[in-house]
Amino acid sequence: MGVLPAYHRRGIGRLLLTECEEYARDSGMRYLSVKTLTNAHPSKSYAKTRAFYEAASFVSLEIFPLHWDADNPCLVMVKSL
Repeated sequence: MGVLPAYHRRGIGRLLLTECEEYARDSGMRYLSVKTLTNAHPSKSYAKTRAFYEAASFVSLEIFPLHWDADNPCLVMVKSL
């Protein structure tokens, strides 16, 4: 899931995440996880993505350097519901 850059900073991402969290809780889930690129990747967009998830109380759990490929190391972040 993502929000187009033209719509960033309008609360849309937060609303999407809140709805996702409510659905997960109502379904009996205890944790929510996301995958994104690690900070080893130079993408400024993904740096913003990680900052968004960190602000939403996600924490880094594990890095999978070859999950996608060597140029796109995967970071798994989790949040307790």
